[in-house]
Amino acid sequence: MSLIDQNNLSYLAEVEQFFLALKGAGLSLSGVDYDLISKWEERGIPARQLCHAISTGVAEFKQKHGSATQGLSLSRIEGFIEDEIGRSTR
Repeated sequence: MSLIDQNNLSYLAEVEQFFLALKGAGLSLSGVDYDLISKWEERGIPARQLCHAISTGVAEFKQKHGSATQGLSLSRIEGFIEDEIGRSTR
């Protein structure tokens, strides 16, 4: 649990913290992953919806590649995330 007030987090920081916690490793994301988050924000994808899509993407990644999260990044699961965003906006 974070000591940071969740209501004061920026979109980028909220999604970053969610993904890193879900992944269970790392201190920050790659520049490519930060760019992806910014693009999702520009498209108006709510952070809550994006985090749900990321969670689904991570689960699908783990199902296909085992439970190890080595090599897991937002850019690597972007297709899963986009599929989930598409399903949730219909």
